[in-house]
Amino acid sequence: MKFQDIISERKRVLEIRKKYQPLADLKDNIKRVKLRTDFRKALNKEEDVSIISEYKPASPSLGEISQRTVGDVVPLFEEGGVSAVSVLTEESFFKSNIDNLKLACRITRLPLLRKDFILDPYQIYEARAYGASAVLLMADLYPDLREGIELCDYLDLGALVECKNHEEIDRAIKAGAEIIGINNRDFNDFKIDLGRTEKLANRVPSNVTLVSESGVQGPENVNFLSKLGVDAILVGSSIMQTSNILEKVKELVSAGENSKTSR
Repeated sequence: MKFQDIISERKRVLEIRKKYQPLADLKDNIKRVKLRTDFRKALNKEEDVSIISEYKPASPSLGEISQRTVGDVVPLFEEGGVSAVSVLTEESFFKSNIDNLKLACRITRLPLLRKDFILDPYQIYEARAYGASAVLLMADLYPDLREGIELCDYLDLGALVECKNHEEIDRAIKAGAEIIGINNRDFNDFKIDLGRTEKLANRVPSNVTLVSESGVQGPENVNFLSKLGVDAILVGSSIMQTSNILEKVKELVSAGENSKTSR
């Protein structure tokens, strides 16, 4: 299975979604969905590195990760003290869907990130209509990054722009990104290397919120990334795999407290 296989499947499903729920319907729904907590503001803490916990039932590299539902885990995330929740909404490879975002919206007041392969403005409107506070835009995937960020601004959504090299970070900054994520996962072979954040963190200006994504297993990883000047850390698999989610979340949140280092 290759990254391009995921994108091809995403495009196929996207066309079905557009027919099932036209853009005009999404715009009507947006009028009825209240704005949530500011995603970026929730991550930016003076002394603490924030933890974003992720609902992730499966992945291409691990297969099935957990049979727990959004209703099972999101209250534990909130009780554990995370700053925000990421909800994967891709159906075929991550075994989730957009309705899980709507459910999460109903059961927590925490800001919600829609994590998906966003290819089209439709998906940004969809995220807002289903209760998201922010969406993830991949710097090398979204067709016009500046327009995507501007649409997010128009809809009062945060835009977490995911990058994996110097060139993409520079592109994100030029496009107006206020939140940049460094993905430690290589989509060619799905291997993890926290050294990617180590190499790229200084490339991100101090006035831009920096998120390190993927690969965190425990407090020692949080401590390592904190010293690199990250503002937040997104954690999915290791939280979803554990037998005691609440204990795991508290452990990671505690490691992030009073650990923030300036870039």
